[in-house]
Amino acid sequence: MGGGVRSWERAAVGVVGLLAVAAPAAGGMRTLAPGQTATAAAVREAMKAPTDQGQIEALIRVLMGEDLVASLEAMEALAGFGARAVPRLVSQMRRAKNNWLIGAALTRMGTQAVEPLVELLQGADEPTAVDCLYLLGEIQDRRAVPTLVKHLDDRRSKVRMYAVTALLSVGGPQAVESVLTRLTRESKELQGFVTESLLRYGRRSVEPVIQNLGSRDPKAREQAAFLLGGLGDARAVDGLVRALEDADPAVRRNAAFSLGELSGAFSGVEWVTAALTRALADRVESVVEAARGALVRYGPAAVPALLAVCRGGEPRTVVVALHALREIGSPEAEEVMIEFLRHPQRAVRVGAAAGLVSSGTGRAVEPLLDALRDDDLRWFAILALERVGPENPDLFFATRPNDPTLSLRTQILVRLGPQVVPQLTSYLRGDHLARKAIALWTLGEIGDSRSVQDVAGLLGDTHLGWLAGRALVRMGEEGLLALGRYLESASTDSGAIHAAESLAVAEDPRAWDQLERAVAGSAPRPARVRAAVLLTLAGDPQRAARLRTYLEGPGKQLWPDVEVALRAEGQIR
Repeated sequence: MGGGVRSWERAAVGVVGLLAVAAPAAGGMRTLAPGQTATAAAVREAMKAPTDQGQIEALIRVLMGEDLVASLEAMEALAGFGARAVPRLVSQMRRAKNNWLIGAALTRMGTQAVEPLVELLQGADEPTAVDCLYLLGEIQDRRAVPTLVKHLDDRRSKVRMYAVTALLSVGGPQAVESVLTRLTRESKELQGFVTESLLRYGRRSVEPVIQNLGSRDPKAREQAAFLLGGLGDARAVDGLVRALEDADPAVRRNAAFSLGELSGAFSGVEWVTAALTRALADRVESVVEAARGALVRYGPAAVPALLAVCRGGEPRTVVVALHALREIGSPEAEEVMIEFLRHPQRAVRVGAAAGLVSSGTGRAVEPLLDALRDDDLRWFAILALERVGPENPDLFFATRPNDPTLSLRTQILVRLGPQVVPQLTSYLRGDHLARKAIALWTLGEIGDSRSVQDVAGLLGDTHLGWLAGRALVRMGEEGLLALGRYLESASTDSGAIHAAESLAVAEDPRAWDQLERAVAGSAPRPARVRAAVLLTLAGDPQRAARLRTYLEGPGKQLWPDVEVALRAEGQIR
């Protein structure tokens, strides 16, 4: 817009309240009340000029002054002159300090200002043309439409831009149709502006846009298909569904996109989702992707149509449908996804596994565990199991002999963390040796102290005691305390030795203190000797000297056993 209109347009929002308070009828002038201040007197003085033009000039001088109240009074008075004041007001817009008031005066004249503004447009320079176009858009009188349409072909791009916005502000089917015609002929630089203007102002007249879906010009059909999504009118749905069969892929793509945009604008969507699923088989990838995105916008309402595609479509289309179901997160799709984990086509298997990451439930745990054997599915299967695994943790232990996925299963259990601790702890009370071993290792990796008591109960187990001790070390302070208590009151030599060796591998000074107390206390003889050996090997001379005092003397005679053990370790000769 010209400099004048830019200034008054920015200020107009702030003065709307003031104008509303004192607004007379269009074309009228407010009667000045008696006893007004000197501000009103300036307007009365201006009105004493002997001619209309003299009064207009005097009022413009008041309007351009510093007193805002006086300027508002002058603006009202100027609006009352109607067409007689239009040329002079327009000529002042780029020079007046309060040019937004000039614009307001012209707008308030309403229909009286249309013809003079149209006349001024004839041969006007660019700034004047832009000001006149903007004001005609603000007045919104449809008598100006032919002139505005004519200026859509002006050689000056700025004039064309303001002709677009003015036409769409006036509104009506002719305005929208004219701008649509201009859109396909406009330069790429201005196409975005025209499109944005249509989306902003075209909601009142969508019929011409819908009709353009039948244009012979593929560019016009492409633009119409895109605009109808943004305009948000459900009347466009029929035409957009037909446009999914258009010969031009750009039209098909935009039609699919716009149908997604309209997903919340109407009910009875089954026939639309069915049409969009047919578009998933399109030979052009961009159309397929637009249709997939649109179906996702319909959410659960699109699931039946997508499942039908999965059951009867080509592998390429099935993969796209699976991706859409994954984004929707539909539990109804779980059955087909589980089935497709064994599909002969790699892409279908991957799509199914990826879908179970968001759609899987406890029913999918066993099939996903089997899918760990498939190199193509392993990553997705792990992600899905980390979400649904806690629902059926027993299945993680249902392995075959020499199962290559056992390590992966236990790693997933570790990542499931505290959720599976109660179940793992219950396995420690059973009779299955392998299951108990896996549970001990996993509990140690998780490090949750809730299972300390059950783990400590296995320290005396010949086969699992060392694993129980290592698990307790990983359980922090409570695990270390349990080891110390067990060492001091152990009833079996093997259990006490397991506890001592576990404390020795803990990276915690408190563990070494517990070992020393065990040497000085009443732990079983083999455990005291083993603890003394481990402490001596740690290389602390002062601690080693104290240990010797604990183990030598009448009734003790344990130090020779320590020396034998150290000699066996190659530490002494």
